[in-house]
Amino acid sequence: MGFHKFLLAIYIFGSALAHFSLAQSSPQDYVDAHNAARAQVGVQPITWNETVAAYARRYASSRVAEQCSMEHSGGPYGENLAEGYGSMSGSDAVEFWLTEKPNYDHNSNSCVGGECLHYTQIVWGGSLHLGCARVQCKNGWWFITSLVHTSCAQNSQQDYLNAHNTARAQVGVGSMTWNNTVASYAQNYANQRIGDCNLVHSNGPYGENIAWGSGSLTGTDAVNLWVGEKPNYDYNSNSCVGGKCGHYTQVVWRNSVRLGCARVQCNNGGWFVTCNYDPPGNYVGQRPY
Repeated sequence: MGFHKFLLAIYIFGSALAHFSLAQSSPQDYVDAHNAARAQVGVQPITWNETVAAYARRYASSRVAEQCSMEHSGGPYGENLAEGYGSMSGSDAVEFWLTEKPNYDHNSNSCVGGECLHYTQIVWGGSLHLGCARVQCKNGWWFITSLVHTSCAQNSQQDYLNAHNTARAQVGVGSMTWNNTVASYAQNYANQRIGDCNLVHSNGPYGENIAWGSGSLTGTDAVNLWVGEKPNYDYNSNSCVGGKCGHYTQVVWRNSVRLGCARVQCNNGGWFVTCNYDPPGNYVGQRPY
């Protein structure tokens, strides 16, 4: 599944009369509620960020006249929304998002039995900066938004897509799109390589490029390594000349239109990156484009 930018909402209902209160709605309350959940799964604490918070406040204020309608901002941050009446606090909203924890299955990296993406956004390891806001709308309800800035360092879904689609555009091939099913497969297999980082293929139903590197190898770095084989591909003979080119031809394979990638740090400190392609490419006797 693709957990890069969560645009999710939840409705919360209370029993008390609506009133303005900062109880359990301060920056520290939001941070504490998030970090308690993150600590349970060994994820580093998140910190309050005024830039993110200012964005949250501006967007929350724009919902006041809209009767607290649950629409996402469509902005640059991960986002959880909540709406409710009574005395709903910021901590209440976070606690409701956390009730999805039982629905997240780590082994399959998927939601089972219900929604789980509010929860996974809260505990996402790369989400390091938090900003939240709470407003009372004209209908008396409360609107709460929680925004996070994810430090992905060229490892986001869009980074993988951009690196692939730039190479594809150079040879007139249409863009790929991210696919959560393919990405889930990639993540599951990457998790299996944490113990050794061995460059062994999964032999599954998708096309596949894999890479290993030390230091700070990013997803974009891996794609650029594969694309670096471009000079070795001779279109006229549809063959590799002077070196490997199969990683490159998979990247630009016209019929491979759905992409899913994953990156994990292995026990030896290296990084393992895998991208899967649906439908697969590199069929013998066929040209990539």
